[in-house]
Amino acid sequence: MFRCRKALITLIFFIILSYTISSNAEEVIEDLIDIAESKSKVIAIIEGKRSISVNLRPSEKVLWSDSSGNLGAFLTDSRFFVISTTSGAWYGKRLKLDEPEKAVASLSPFMALLVTGDRAIGYSASTDKFIETRFPLYDEQIAAETGRYVAVVITSGRAYGLGVKSSSFIEVRLGIKETIKEVKVTLNKATVRTSDRLLSFVADGFSWKEHRLK
Repeated sequence: MFRCRKALITLIFFIILSYTISSNAEEVIEDLIDIAESKSKVIAIIEGKRSISVNLRPSEKVLWSDSSGNLGAFLTDSRFFVISTTSGAWYGKRLKLDEPEKAVASLSPFMALLVTGDRAIGYSASTDKFIETRFPLYDEQIAAETGRYVAVVITSGRAYGLGVKSSSFIEVRLGIKETIKEVKVTLNKATVRTSDRLLSFVADGFSWKEHRLK
């Protein structure tokens, strides 16, 4: 009897432990969009049910494409396109001649990001809109990453944060001699450690928070 009770208690303990671990684990979001290129078109297949295509221009070349969760995106030598499961169409941005070759793209289930030499272009699955910011002259790109609900861009002079429901990039200036040591992006937060400060931006925030290290 005692052994049976002990075994039952042990079983209950492991069930509770397994539930706690699983509830704290990151939820995996299924890729709901498939992207294919065919006959001068790029086609998005949404949840395996409907297809939405965009025509490429003569001699336009696809340089990159990807899908993640609720978003799909592709980059050509002249344009950047994003589609979501709710947008109903591809949304595109024209690029200058020298932008595509310098561009860095990043995609998460809810955020798309394209960074070129002089600007950052973000897109959120929650708003289905492009959001853009331009860099000051002579600023150089250091990092560009997306989390599930947040995106971050680091240049030599500023840090930019974009949340999934933001209407604009939120920026914070870096000091003249302040250097970037580490950039970390999680589901909802971007953390930047510099030589002087610890900077953090959350997806629903309106400003960068800072903690002085000196």
